[in-house]
Amino acid sequence: MKEALEDMVLQFGYRGVVNKQPVIMTGGLSALESAFYALGWDDPHILPEEGYTCDIKGCMEESTSGTYWGRYYLRLCRKHSSMAFKKKRRPPVKDYAIKRELSRDKKTGYLT
Repeated sequence: MKEALEDMVLQFGYRGVVNKQPVIMTGGLSALESAFYALGWDDPHILPEEGYTCDIKGCMEESTSGTYWGRYYLRLCRKHSSMAFKKKRRPPVKDYAIKRELSRDKKTGYLT
């Protein structure tokens, strides 16, 4: 049940950045406030940077899509997705994203 509640909060909560950290907030919605309370989360709740923000160095925007940009499959925000789609030069990538991509199985392409 806890995992399902976390999934719902992560889907419907409001994303933002506070003190250069990605957060999720209730936005004052009572159902989300109840869910945060049940999970024991503060409002706002700090999220880990990896997996929740754009894979481009210095960008803390929410990742909204994934696409190949050069040789890496990256989780990107709207701005950087647009740049990738337009085949613009890719800015530097966060270290954890490079490590993640280098861990792909050469035959299957799956992350190991």
